[in-house]
Amino acid sequence: MSNKNDEWSIEGQIWYPLINEVALSPDGTKVVYAVREPLLSEEKSEFISHLYLADVATGEKVQLTYGESSESCPAWSPCGRFIAFISTRPEKANVYALRAAGGEAWSLTKYDKTGVTKLAWSPDGGRIAFLMPEPPSEEKEKKKKARDDAYLWHEEFDYQHVFTVPFSVGPREKPEVRQVTGGEFQIQSLEWLLDGKSMAILHQPRALAEDWTKLRLALVSAEPVEPCEEEDLKDVALVSSFSMSLKASPDGMWIACSTGDQPPRWAFSHRIVLYPTSGGDPRPLARTPDDQSYLIGWSKDGEGVLAYESWSVYNRLWELPITGGEPRMVTRSETRKKAFSVNALGQVAYSSEDLDKMNSVYMLDTNGKERLVVELDIPEKWPRAPVPRAKVTRWKSKDGSEIEGVVYYPLGYEEGRSYPLVVEVHGGPTGGAYGRTFAADPMRYGNTAVLCQKGFMMLRANPRGSSGYGKEFRFANYGDWGVGDYEDIMSGVDALIERGLVDPDRMGILGWSYGGYMTSWTITQTDRFKAACVGAGVTNLMSFNGTSDIQSFIPDYFHGEFWEDLEPYRSHSAMFQVKGVKTPSLIQHGESDVRVPVSQGKELYNALERQGVPTKMVIYPRQPHGVREPRLMMDVRRRSVEWFERWILEKGD
Repeated sequence: MSNKNDEWSIEGQIWYPLINEVALSPDGTKVVYAVREPLLSEEKSEFISHLYLADVATGEKVQLTYGESSESCPAWSPCGRFIAFISTRPEKANVYALRAAGGEAWSLTKYDKTGVTKLAWSPDGGRIAFLMPEPPSEEKEKKKKARDDAYLWHEEFDYQHVFTVPFSVGPREKPEVRQVTGGEFQIQSLEWLLDGKSMAILHQPRALAEDWTKLRLALVSAEPVEPCEEEDLKDVALVSSFSMSLKASPDGMWIACSTGDQPPRWAFSHRIVLYPTSGGDPRPLARTPDDQSYLIGWSKDGEGVLAYESWSVYNRLWELPITGGEPRMVTRSETRKKAFSVNALGQVAYSSEDLDKMNSVYMLDTNGKERLVVELDIPEKWPRAPVPRAKVTRWKSKDGSEIEGVVYYPLGYEEGRSYPLVVEVHGGPTGGAYGRTFAADPMRYGNTAVLCQKGFMMLRANPRGSSGYGKEFRFANYGDWGVGDYEDIMSGVDALIERGLVDPDRMGILGWSYGGYMTSWTITQTDRFKAACVGAGVTNLMSFNGTSDIQSFIPDYFHGEFWEDLEPYRSHSAMFQVKGVKTPSLIQHGESDVRVPVSQGKELYNALERQGVPTKMVIYPRQPHGVREPRLMMDVRRRSVEWFERWILEKGD
């Protein structure tokens, strides 16, 4: 009799131990990492993270934090004796610290109306700087209680600013916090300079996703008499960057910062630029193959900057000489790496995974070779089923372009048989590209392990517009949504059919965000798919443009506003092609989604329902663009699997 744990289940996969963050000690002998787990009770359904400490030489590990709070942003003190972090105990996020040798943690701040988001130690270890939205004023609190709290949309914000707190060991009274910046502008990142008297910051005018194009690098005193207003900052440069990353050089002469090309574009192209701390001309560093290098730190001697970027279905680490010379590839392994940490010795630790391997903590040795530091304990509730076989594959699209994706085979696959297929299209469209991630990771919309267990083959395609294949490919879907990318995906489907792997009469398609756009578009173009699942999909470019929090996104991709040229908005929207759709469609959407508002899903649902197409719409309370609560995440995936079973395998209701 088989054990239930011998099979993949959505309920078991929610326990996947996801490594969120990694922090390498100053001497490279220890590493702290944060692991996510679900907190499920009669009244709670949320993810929390706890901190673990591992010895680099032996791999021996110990859990540092426990309980129902969540810990994040671990940061070593310069001396290596203490670890600062952010904890939600009891409710709001505050700055805490503990001894690296173990023992109880203590708090350095106590806020109950707002919460800390990022932190950084001063070079001498005497202070910790942190970012936090300013606590609400008494007047604002009073108005909120009186229900007299109307506000001006896109004009009034809870701005995030820089604060510092003295570090002390186990204080009985909380140290006095000092506010460094204040006023009507938003701080996104901070970095101490070597002198400990000043900081580099990244700031933008408003607390809006839209304002990344206006992101600026500036210097600010760490010890102002009064909080510095925007006019008090020493402006350095417009950087227009998604990455929000900056790192000061070991000698204090430079600030490295990811800097976007001008004019800024949503498909994003950028390089790392060095800005002199004493003033003068910036120094752009070499471009990397995908033109999207993400800064993570400095090499030991300060002669190079370390950065990573996606390439194909994996990513690579590069060293960029400060002379501006050609970049040097540091890693060559075709795995998916994230959560990088670089210490003052230029040593690098990170999380890495592969198609058949869970995420683990790795470190680079002096020769650039990867070394496993620690594997995570498998949760008791994690399924013990075989991981689906996966293979990276390539094919030619209609126009001859080479397209790449990952094929997942059904459990118990037999050569010579054809199988039902589920196609999954990623979001972004740039940053969501599929890679060599663990095949049983439950984070993607399509639950690969469960679908493969039920006899499906799965294709995850990276059509034009995806990152990892160079700037030209990433920009190739400008003004072209639903045309070239559609052909890229359908060519991949046809290639699998031609190889005899897929039954053309039993196919489904799903996707979230841009993947939801492509799914809704596909069912207006063909009835080859017997079922579709549309997750938070953009279905009407014009109404999306008028309701989303990124109003310049569509005008950038389609070269203008809809009032300047309506035709591209109409001809590339599923809602204007929806007549005659026959594909049974499940629509799933977060109720609090400001990126792709829930009205996008409702438009599609109403059009399909009124034409008699079998359709259901599920709305997830409290959820933003990505569903975040464990029970609702399980519901999203359970319903999509059941939808494909119902309409493709003809099982259930």
